[in-house]
Amino acid sequence: MEQQRFLFSVVMPVYNVEDYLEEAINSLINQTIGFEEHVQLILVNDESPDNSEAICERYSKQYPQNIIYTKQKNQGVSVARNTGIELATGTYINFLDSDDYFDEDTLEKVWGFLNEHGEDIDVVAIPLIYFEGKQGPHMLHYKFKESRIIDVTLEPDKFVMQSGSTFIHRTEGLGDLRFTPGQKFGEDASLLIDIVMKKKRYGVLNTTKYNYRARVAGTSALQSSKESYDYYLPFFGKYLLTKLEKYNQLYGYVPKYVQNVIMYDLQWRLRSKETPEVLKPDLDEFYSKIIDILQYIDEDVIVGQRYLNWYQKHAVCTMKQTKGKFDVRKGFYSTKVLNNSEGFKDLMVIDHNDQVVDSLTQRHLNIDLCEIEEGNLKVVGRVGSLLPQENMKVFITDSNNEIYLPQEFPFPLENRFLVGEVIYTFKGFEFEIPFEKIKNNTSIQVILEVEGIQSRADLKFSPSARLSHQLTNSYIVANNQYMIGFNHTNKQFEILPYTYQNMMKRELAIKKEMKKNKIKNYNKISRTRILIRTIKRNKKHSIHLYMDRIDKADDSAEVLMRYVNGLKETNVKNYFILDKQSPDFTRLQKEFNPIGYKTAKHKFLFLLADKLISTHCDRFIYQPFTGTENYFKDLKEYKFVFLQHGIIKDDMSNWLKRYDKNFKLFVTSAKLEYDSIVGGNYSFTDKQVKLTGLPRFDRLTDTSSSVKKKILVMPTWRQHLINEFSNKINARPYSETFKESDYFKRWNQFLNDPTVISYARANGYELVFVPHPSIRQQLVDFNLENVTLAPYEESYSSILTKGNLLITDYSSVYFDFAYMKKPMLYYHFDTGNWDNESGYFSYDEMGFGDIVTSHEALVSSVIHLLENDCLMSQKYQERVENFYPYTDQNNSERVHKEIMKL
Repeated sequence: MEQQRFLFSVVMPVYNVEDYLEEAINSLINQTIGFEEHVQLILVNDESPDNSEAICERYSKQYPQNIIYTKQKNQGVSVARNTGIELATGTYINFLDSDDYFDEDTLEKVWGFLNEHGEDIDVVAIPLIYFEGKQGPHMLHYKFKESRIIDVTLEPDKFVMQSGSTFIHRTEGLGDLRFTPGQKFGEDASLLIDIVMKKKRYGVLNTTKYNYRARVAGTSALQSSKESYDYYLPFFGKYLLTKLEKYNQLYGYVPKYVQNVIMYDLQWRLRSKETPEVLKPDLDEFYSKIIDILQYIDEDVIVGQRYLNWYQKHAVCTMKQTKGKFDVRKGFYSTKVLNNSEGFKDLMVIDHNDQVVDSLTQRHLNIDLCEIEEGNLKVVGRVGSLLPQENMKVFITDSNNEIYLPQEFPFPLENRFLVGEVIYTFKGFEFEIPFEKIKNNTSIQVILEVEGIQSRADLKFSPSARLSHQLTNSYIVANNQYMIGFNHTNKQFEILPYTYQNMMKRELAIKKEMKKNKIKNYNKISRTRILIRTIKRNKKHSIHLYMDRIDKADDSAEVLMRYVNGLKETNVKNYFILDKQSPDFTRLQKEFNPIGYKTAKHKFLFLLADKLISTHCDRFIYQPFTGTENYFKDLKEYKFVFLQHGIIKDDMSNWLKRYDKNFKLFVTSAKLEYDSIVGGNYSFTDKQVKLTGLPRFDRLTDTSSSVKKKILVMPTWRQHLINEFSNKINARPYSETFKESDYFKRWNQFLNDPTVISYARANGYELVFVPHPSIRQQLVDFNLENVTLAPYEESYSSILTKGNLLITDYSSVYFDFAYMKKPMLYYHFDTGNWDNESGYFSYDEMGFGDIVTSHEALVSSVIHLLENDCLMSQKYQERVENFYPYTDQNNSERVHKEIMKL
């Protein structure tokens, strides 16, 4: 009889993981349950080409009773795991990946759970948490709200798919089942379906976790999968269809649990915005296979998918029912007119099962902008529905039955896709109605008409619209004479004279609404609202708020305010917003009027402001409210002037779109940048976008020295490597996994390169590290013994003007440096934060310095530039001259003139 000495056997395939392997093994050795007493580790070398074998041999010699090391010809992860299974003797088996790791208490916690529930289940799963290139829980984390047993016949949408984070009874659960040799994708899920379906139950334990490495370089099998042909057609035939047919034969139907696992895997092959290149020659076969798979998937399972949007779900349902590729020209479903008992007509959308899935009277319109601008009522929004668009109209009608038509336009950034093809385009509309025409109406309605049938539309207001969806009694003021709100019950805008009595009546209704909804501090919010409304009725001066970063000034907002203060305008009061703890706060007190960030005075002035002039445009940065912003948004009447932190070179329209940011002035510095915004998907026009240059460029005069020579190292940040901004500390918390990233390793390697350090010192150069503000919390990770760390309080303009050479990656700071015609190098070992080739700027054809991709090339290029006294070549000087329309110190003047036109 087989001796079962260990509680756990962990099978670990090894291939090309020398950088991570020790961390994975050590996480087992350090288990609190006791590694030597309870854990067997089986290392299976799948003919790894790196130094992994030496690591395996060292550990197996150190723990000969616990660690088995074996090697095989390269046959893939499935065969490697199967090899390990044959050597396993533990009661439970696990398949920890060699680039991941367990928490130290994982096996102890798992064993405690199995001791309590082991007779009822063969499998227990723990949460999978990303680290390194991505942070946070896996998207299937929702099943881990509590530790419990899940019955998959009752909860078929709670499934397990990853073998590394599951622990399986080796004889009862795994038994004779094995991983499918040669299956490149979905091998874990395929095996786990069969194991879970034995008892139709499994356990979830939420008191420990599996740490799953998302490699920054994108070198894991999963990360590079979408570029592989095997990810598609072979995956459909060898796994999805095979598994569906197996269970259909076993039961006469496919259990919902199996359907959910298959549909979860399928959805990722469907939702892409671009058709994968590897699929283009076989698209017809691809769609044919999808339709074959969908015949086994119930529609409620399709609609229940969490990562398909509403339109994708219904397009997939249509494909299932029609057994053909979704055709956007034919729409989703049929329509049917319904006459109700009161004589009103409604247009119903009926699916293939004769179920109502949408209707005209229930359809709301999304409103992105709703404001008074230049004497016009402006309403900008879009229609999203399953209703046919061919005969769809949106218009506004007033009490006199006069009709106002909008300008219609598409919303390309909101398009919905299946396998690279557009399946839905939102119908956009923009109304600009002279307020003089409608001011004597008591109400106006937005009408949605489809196939000749009309209905008043309810409106849903987005964060960028001044009316609030969370505060139904909110209202905006026109010309200090009229108040406009939206009545969701009657589905209409209501217009009233803006008398003190009407104002107080509406404000008391708002207070009552907040009290009913149990809004915290509703009394204080109400008092503040009434005070702001009262002051605005009698305000004499314009109020302009300037802001750079929360904790640092010294960017274009400070430069511009310094210029404006010099003009001594009497009708404007200027304030600079900054955290009181910032060193710049004390500095600015001598000549500015700084206001503490998120102080009561900041909030007060924010609601009274006529202009918000900022280099930042994210609401969580520039607006001072935390959790209460929806109760004040209708009070905000400022015009937003976006100064930018730098020059836009990539397509950032997903972030900087007009119907979200609503800038009244969008400052640009280069003709190509200007053209990319006005001609792109940002929805801004030449009315808002102006070519002026950044105010901070006024400071850029070369003060570099031939005595105190400086090499500036200024990389930008990587959003996925650091923690989210915390409102609690007004900063980003430290990330434990940052130092494991390729980004950190590359820059830390360069900052400590002995060749660079030696040559720089010998030739009188100082190496200065200027980290991006978003990674300053990670400075403790870097070895900075051989470099000077630029003080956070030192101005960028001071740093840049003193620099002789700039080394960066994708930071737009190189535009400032190029402005002074000084040399630079681009270190492109990765692709940065965004798709850096999607914009107008080509580093190869337009960059102001050489591009290097390796550490060795970077070192060599630095030495070459130092040998040539850090002079920008003629080639790059000409590029600078062609790029900038202005290279003077009059940028603040040009920006101020545009602000005064608003």
